[in-house]
Amino acid sequence: MIAWVIRLATVAVLLTLVKLGLWQLDRAAHKQQLQQQYQQRAQQRLQWPLPTEGDLRGYQLQISGNWLPQQALLLDNQVVDGQVGYRYLVPLQVSLEQPWLLVDLGFVAAPSRREQLPALPPLPSRSVVLGRLLQPQPNRLADQLLPEVGVVTRIQALNWSQLQQHWQHPLIPALLWLQQPQQLGFKRPWQPINMAAEKHHAYALQWFSLALAWLVVALLLWRRNRKGTTANPVNRPI
Repeated sequence: MIAWVIRLATVAVLLTLVKLGLWQLDRAAHKQQLQQQYQQRAQQRLQWPLPTEGDLRGYQLQISGNWLPQQALLLDNQVVDGQVGYRYLVPLQVSLEQPWLLVDLGFVAAPSRREQLPALPPLPSRSVVLGRLLQPQPNRLADQLLPEVGVVTRIQALNWSQLQQHWQHPLIPALLWLQQPQQLGFKRPWQPINMAAEKHHAYALQWFSLALAWLVVALLLWRRNRKGTTANPVNRPI
């Protein structure tokens, strides 16, 4: 009985390692598809007003509007070069009747104390901005994370429906990722795709290597145990 439990556990671990490797390959294929999509759309510019549904990722957009810093957001738990901080997100109002567009201005470092707010460079009342549109993947926890309202609203994840209810105003379900946030006093250290396909391929190779090593060790132990059983047979009645 114990031997069968050990065999089943060995097979379960092997299948888990192989499954993790296949999952990484699937992620790599997805990232390659996204990269190709971004490259194809790099020179394609959308016109305002934007559709409120559909895939907007990677398209360029140049637009003029009024900043709404009183409705600004701080996306929490960001780390850049070992420094903890926020991404500063500010709605842009093109007209009173149309949906707002959330603009990702860049990274700001967090003060040492939680109740303190970071220093935020002032924004002009109106700007012409150029950037690429992003649509972050939904966070499974986003529905449970309500905005933390204060002088500036802190959020843990983007949830478009929650933000529309919070502001009582329609919102385009996309971020405008500025091409030159340095002009407004911010830095942009990340990329639209946070992990390249090559990284996923490397992880997949690691999982498959672990699976192979586990299989080799299991076979060696099985062979050793079988030799031991053959060398010391159980006495059988004549």
